[in-house]
Amino acid sequence: MDKENMKTIDLHTGKFVLGNENRYVNSISGNFMKDYVCDNIDFNLSDVEWILIDKYFGEYWNNIVGIGGYFYWDEVTDFIYQKIINQKQLISQERIKFIVELMLAKIEKDGGFL
Repeated sequence: MDKENMKTIDLHTGKFVLGNENRYVNSISGNFMKDYVCDNIDFNLSDVEWILIDKYFGEYWNNIVGIGGYFYWDEVTDFIYQKIINQKQLISQERIKFIVELMLAKIEKDGGFL
């Protein structure tokens, strides 16, 4: 089956969408967010660090917050930090907090979704 031409129903809006159609008007790409973060930090962020932060941010955003859900900014940082520690990786909690706050501020400013 051709996924690009497959019609699905968006459970949140109830509208039919094509497989390649952007369901959210204000969506933000991961690459765009990475560029934004890297342009606004004064320390080196390795690809491995970004991949972990982005992965767990997405997990929190999609699975815990969901569309229209409520959350506290510090909870996002705590969730990501714990996930990274569980992976036996070391990134300071202060760095994670700074990056997460940049990401959330950008999403809030743009009124978008990830």
